[in-house]
Amino acid sequence: MVIHSILVSKRGDDPLVMMKWLSRVSESDVIAAFEQVDRLLSESDEPCYVLFDITSSLNFPISATLKGAAFGPYRNPHMIEWLIVGSNPIAHLIERTLTSVTGRDIVRWFENEAQALAHASLQ
Repeated sequence: MVIHSILVSKRGDDPLVMMKWLSRVSESDVIAAFEQVDRLLSESDEPCYVLFDITSSLNFPISATLKGAAFGPYRNPHMIEWLIVGSNPIAHLIERTLTSVTGRDIVRWFENEAQALAHASLQ
């Protein structure tokens, strides 16, 4: 499913939900994408990883990202870990804030998708 500037999908039968920011994202796209990720996690028969590709992101709506993640997938019991591909100082700030607020240290950072999939044993 593409929500304007964000692609959200379940990867076949793998325990993996993928979210990729395609370009500049709006706050409404971010909220809708996190709602979709949360729904896919809740509908899954097994816990899942969430692979979040930020390599193409040009911006991070901080408030919407924090709210969307914290009140959605970050607290979902079906979430194993966030596997973040790419890096951005704002993304690291958001991750530290989420970890502090929720007490869950479930974010792992990777340079590319292959490394993230290897970590989850999903190559």
